[in-house]
Amino acid sequence: MTFINSILTTGLIVLVIILPTAARSLEYEYQAATDSTFVPFEEMVVSGQASPPAETSETKVSAPEVSLRDPGSLADLGAILPSVRVSTNSRGDSHLMIRGAPERHVQTFLDGIPLNLPWDERVDLETIPITGVGRLEGRRGLPSLLDGPGVLAGSVRILPPQLSVAEKSARLNLSLGSESQVRANLSGQRRHGNWDLLAAGGWQSRGSFPLPETGDPRFNSDLKQLSLLVRGSRPVAGRGRLNLLATFWGGEKDVPPELHLGEDARFWRYPNRRRSLLGGSLALPFGEGKWDLNTMLAADFYQQEIDPRGPDGWDQALVKGQDYEKDFDRTGHFSAGLTRWLDSHGRLSLQTNLRYTQHRESLTVGGGVNSFSQVMGGAVLEGEYYSNSDWKFCAGAGIDGAVTPESGDKESADGFYTPALNLRLSHKLGSLSNAYASASRRSRFPSLRELYSGALGRFVPNSDLVPEQQDLLELGISSHGSNWRLAGAAFLQYLHDGIEKTVLSGSEGQFMRVNRTEIRVPGLEINGSWRPAATWDLFAQHTVLSARVETETGFDQPTEDRPDYLSRLGVNWHGFTGPGVLLETTVTGARWSADATNTDTGLTRLPAHNSWNLRFSWRWELNSRADGLPVDLEAFLRVNNLFDQLANYQVGLPEPGRVFSLGASMGY
Repeated sequence: MTFINSILTTGLIVLVIILPTAARSLEYEYQAATDSTFVPFEEMVVSGQASPPAETSETKVSAPEVSLRDPGSLADLGAILPSVRVSTNSRGDSHLMIRGAPERHVQTFLDGIPLNLPWDERVDLETIPITGVGRLEGRRGLPSLLDGPGVLAGSVRILPPQLSVAEKSARLNLSLGSESQVRANLSGQRRHGNWDLLAAGGWQSRGSFPLPETGDPRFNSDLKQLSLLVRGSRPVAGRGRLNLLATFWGGEKDVPPELHLGEDARFWRYPNRRRSLLGGSLALPFGEGKWDLNTMLAADFYQQEIDPRGPDGWDQALVKGQDYEKDFDRTGHFSAGLTRWLDSHGRLSLQTNLRYTQHRESLTVGGGVNSFSQVMGGAVLEGEYYSNSDWKFCAGAGIDGAVTPESGDKESADGFYTPALNLRLSHKLGSLSNAYASASRRSRFPSLRELYSGALGRFVPNSDLVPEQQDLLELGISSHGSNWRLAGAAFLQYLHDGIEKTVLSGSEGQFMRVNRTEIRVPGLEINGSWRPAATWDLFAQHTVLSARVETETGFDQPTEDRPDYLSRLGVNWHGFTGPGVLLETTVTGARWSADATNTDTGLTRLPAHNSWNLRFSWRWELNSRADGLPVDLEAFLRVNNLFDQLANYQVGLPEPGRVFSLGASMGY
């Protein structure tokens, strides 16, 4: 088995280098308009923003590609985007890292509503259900300033599906897997007057995930979660659009301890995690199509409990004075964008964002409650000009700011105000290719947790943190034909005052977040796809990084959790009915990971690793509906980590071993 895996891995590396494809054309071209799996999608993203330019650093993932992953949450989908890695930390949270950048440099949106929790400026992907998901849209780098403050490395948008030509549709997904894994999702859409309505619900649970090589259940890795979503969308004033969204998810989750720390590891549970989102957005053209107004308003309610008492205390009654954290977050989002279209010569957009959040926490049973709050906002003016010679120029400037009116029992940090700049020049190279060059500067403010939280004794707060400032230079080119697509980009990122954690000397494994002098990250990415025949899809991507921290002798110190390279390769053989096979592999290069047992640098080198996934399926079309529309049925068998390879998210945190799942999907 090891020999076979070595041969396959070698083949992967060769193919990644020579295959004239990668950033997969994820839009299937089946002639099946009645199949609800392959329905068209809304091109308009209503999020209180003008639409940024679509360049080669953007990847769209359609419903067929989503369904091929049989996901239970967004954590199962992130790695299909180019230059993206999903990692799980010692808190049990799964995060997106784009081009090796820290997870707080990435923003995730649901139908235009930000999902990153302001307290920590990140979100656990495993708590984001795929209930009601139509497609994904990923952006790398900083193609525009319109995504809002804090988006430095890129963003991922979760978008709902559009109702097909039929007046209604429905789909049921069920699967069972290793270690008592259960997943179920039911969704339905219908048109009622002018409204397109969507309702969806889901459930996922697992007893644990298996350890690689042994197959033993990983201690304290169980999960249970329920999710519900309701959405309505209707046209307004002709070409305008009103969207309303309400969603809820909640459950419990356990946190596997770091194996290398033994009894000193963190033994945590989340007995309760709940989140509710209510939001609406409006896109309204006026002035005979010369103006567009986009607005978004949303309320986000989140609460969680952290039980750190360990396995000997989890089944015991709570006692006053024990460590037991309760968190309550209330956040409001507002954004508005006004765009003036300059006929066929370009546009001028003014975008504003405002966010208010309050975080309240109690760290002991019966203890007092500390309150923290932050107001963050930004204003951007961005313009595009289109010449008659296939050139396009985009320039944007703005200012971002943040203040923390409440800081609990800690000394309040100063307010932060930073400029934002972006320049982008692109040129159409004939009818099939496009090239671009961009330069940008934007900052990320320290989160409330980075400034004030001790994380139940693991961190020492640092209210003297200052914003991270990123300077990014990027060159890219893309080309496509009738059955292939190829894109590449070279980038150079300088992160000034980058925030990273360091081991405190003389402490018992405690960390502090500090501003590093400067972090330099040059990189190169290639991605694409090829469809040699109607039933075959080949896709590949490869990203190379070289991240270093500046010291007195130059850029010669490694950075945390930025791999040397990321690769993905796969082939999908399919038909509209009958059998289908998907085989794919991901390779993660060597990287440095935080290690509290290393008192010199606080880092340990992790070796490169790869993982293979295999999926068999069979698809039927059943003519069983009275209205003549077909019902499609698919059964599948999936094996993740086919060769049961040992790999670590971080030191002492192994990824799951071989996982089997068997399921079916039926819909119309």
